[in-house]
Amino acid sequence: MSEFESPALQAMDYVRRISRRDFLRAAALIAGAAAVTSVIPASTAFAAVPKGIRIMGADEYAVFRRLMEVMLPVKGTPLVQLNKVPVMETLDGALLATMPPHVWNGLKGGVKYFNEGPQAEFGKKFVDLTNVEAERFLDKWANSAEVPHRALAMGLKKLVGLAYWANPPTWKPLGYDGPVSRKSGLVSYGNAPMPQQS
Repeated sequence: MSEFESPALQAMDYVRRISRRDFLRAAALIAGAAAVTSVIPASTAFAAVPKGIRIMGADEYAVFRRLMEVMLPVKGTPLVQLNKVPVMETLDGALLATMPPHVWNGLKGGVKYFNEGPQAEFGKKFVDLTNVEAERFLDKWANSAEVPHRALAMGLKKLVGLAYWANPPTWKPLGYDGPVSRKSGLVSYGNAPMPQQS
């Protein structure tokens, strides 16, 4: 096991344990704030980190942005287009910003390792792959017997997917109009314990 694998695997374990409820709560706040500001245009260059991105550096932003484009092919579908929702801002502010520093540092190492992963097979980094090559690489790593490969592919995909679907405008094309508890005016009691039977 290489030096980075332990921190990267710890980071992926952290991502795996993020509850959907906690994520959606934080993402709703970030999405609301991002809606007030401008949404990143689809043509934003990989080299620059757009305004509003506080946690990711240029390298991490480039990988996550490319991953978003590959795994969320919404163009030509009724789904909300990537340039209409603050996916990267949500990822940065609702997920990455909430990670403890040691987890984020481990994940950064994992993102770098992931980006360099295709060089042996394709002769270029993940951010430089065509869509077809990137899909093939993602599938290969997601189904790999190598735990770091599988954990990184699945964990990074989960982060990007959560960041897209956490934005309420993405729900309408699915026919989902939000949490039933909000519509029905139900009071939240948090994660109350199950009743004990005697």
